[in-house]
Amino acid sequence: MNANLAITTRQYDENGRIDTIKLNTKAEAYNKNKDIYVVYKEEEDGNKVTTTIKISDSEVSIKKFGTTNSNMVFKKNEKTETRYRTPQGLFIIEIDTKELKIDKKEENCIKLNIDYDIKIMDLFKGRNKIEVLVEIKE
Repeated sequence: MNANLAITTRQYDENGRIDTIKLNTKAEAYNKNKDIYVVYKEEEDGNKVTTTIKISDSEVSIKKFGTTNSNMVFKKNEKTETRYRTPQGLFIIEIDTKELKIDKKEENCIKLNIDYDIKIMDLFKGRNKIEVLVEIKE
């Protein structure tokens, strides 16, 4: 199924600075084993990356394939760890999900709100808030 995807990420660093990243793109959405998958392609630093968002009842994962590879898992009140492979090297990312809201009440519309602390080795520590809106077109 074709879908419109809107993602807003707000990143708060240790010094109180806020960085906002917005993405609006076309995506493909499908159901598999009670989960919803949303797949889209984007460019990061001139390189193509395919991203898959897997939406379960109580968990969301965001998996990237391409020149960067990672699998971030979000489960409320749980800490997870992922390896983030980039052309610059391998980074270990720790995620502590504070809030995860999955809203599938509206037909053909999915809303996600993810609020988590993030630590990338000794390089970065902060908090991210992600809002995702998936509008599925029949």
